[in-house]
Amino acid sequence: MENKYTWAWVLGGGGVLLLTLVIFLMIPPRSTPRPPGQRPGQTGQQPGTAPGTTPGQTTPGTTPTPTPTPTPRTNAPFVITTMTHMEDEFTDDKEEKVFTKHVADLRWAMDLFDEYGAKLTIETGKPFAIANTTWDLNIMKEIVDRGHGVGSHGHFGNAGKDGTSQAALDADFVYYKGLVDALVGAENNQGMSTGFGPMDWVTGATKAGFHYMDGVTGFAYLSMAESVRPSGWTNSYILSTGYHDSIPPNLLDRIYPIPMKDAKDFVPDAGAQLTMMSGDIGELSSLAEGRSKCTPNCTLDQNDIDVVTADIDEILASRDTSRFAKINMHIPMNLLISKNETLLRSLLSAIKAYTDKKELSWDTQLGAYKQYISWGE
Repeated sequence: MENKYTWAWVLGGGGVLLLTLVIFLMIPPRSTPRPPGQRPGQTGQQPGTAPGTTPGQTTPGTTPTPTPTPTPRTNAPFVITTMTHMEDEFTDDKEEKVFTKHVADLRWAMDLFDEYGAKLTIETGKPFAIANTTWDLNIMKEIVDRGHGVGSHGHFGNAGKDGTSQAALDADFVYYKGLVDALVGAENNQGMSTGFGPMDWVTGATKAGFHYMDGVTGFAYLSMAESVRPSGWTNSYILSTGYHDSIPPNLLDRIYPIPMKDAKDFVPDAGAQLTMMSGDIGELSSLAEGRSKCTPNCTLDQNDIDVVTADIDEILASRDTSRFAKINMHIPMNLLISKNETLLRSLLSAIKAYTDKKELSWDTQLGAYKQYISWGE
C-alpha cells in the first residue's frame, strides 16, 4: 500500500511539473527594446560587417567586404551636326529678292532634312539677321520652331592681325550675339562660329554670353604661342594657307569638346564657361579635293560624300566610347538648293545607315552642346 501511494504522489507531482512547463513555453519572450529610429527587422549592424564592429572593421576569421569598383561609362553620344553660314558679304538687308530666295532655299532644305531625321544649324552674320526685321519675316525663329538650330556668325577676329584690340574684339562678339538674340532669344543662341585670331577669342566670346564655339579654324592658332601649335603652323602658314582649315589637324584630336578659359592653348581647363565644340571635317564640297586646292570653285560630288562616310568610319573604329564625340560638316548656303537634291539625298541616306543602327545621331549645334553637358565630362 505504501508503494502504491508513493507512486501516485510522484505521478501527480510530475503532472503539475509538466503543466507548468507547457504554460511557460506558451508565454512569449519579453523583447529587447529597439534603438530609437531603428525599423523592425533592423539589427543596427550594416550589411557585410560582423556584429560588434563598425563598417570596414572585421573580426578574426572574417573577410572584409570589398568596395565595388565603379563600372566605366560607355556608349557616350556620338553626334553629327551641320553649320550653314549666312555670310557678312550677303546683301539680304539691301535686296529683298536675295532674302526671299534664301528663305525659300532654307525652307526647302529643312523639308529635305526632315525626311531623314536630320538637323540643320543656320548661323548668321549681320545682313541676313537685319533682313529678318527689314522684310518683316523672322525666318530664324521659324528655323528654331521647326526643330533646327541657329547661331551667330560673322567676319571679325582675324582682322586682329592688322591691330584690332581686345576691347574691339569683345565688342564685336557682343554686337553679333545681340543680332540673333533679338530674333530667337538668348537661350536659343548660345554658339558662335567666328572671331578667331590673335586676340583672346575665348574671353571675348565668354564675356558676350556664348557657351560654345564651333567651326574652329586655323585662325584660332594665332592667339597661341608657336610652341603649343602643331609643327609648321606658323603665322605665315596660317595667314596664307591654313586659316580656314579645321583644327587640330588630326581628326581624332578634334572630335572631343574642349572646355577653355582662354585662347592660350587647347588643353582642357577646369571650370571653364566656354567649350570648343569642333569635330569639323570642313566645307562639304571641298572634302575630296582639299580646300586649298579647289577654293573658291569646289564642286559637290559623290567623292565628297564618300569622305564623310570614311571619316565617320574612322571615328567609329577609334573613338573613346566613354567620351562624348562630335562630327560636323560645313554646308554653305549655295549648296542647299534643289539643283543638288540628288547629291544631298545621297549624303543623307548614307548617314541614315549609321543613325538607323544607332551608331550616330543627328542634332543641332546647341543640341550637341546640351548633350555634352548632360553627359557630364
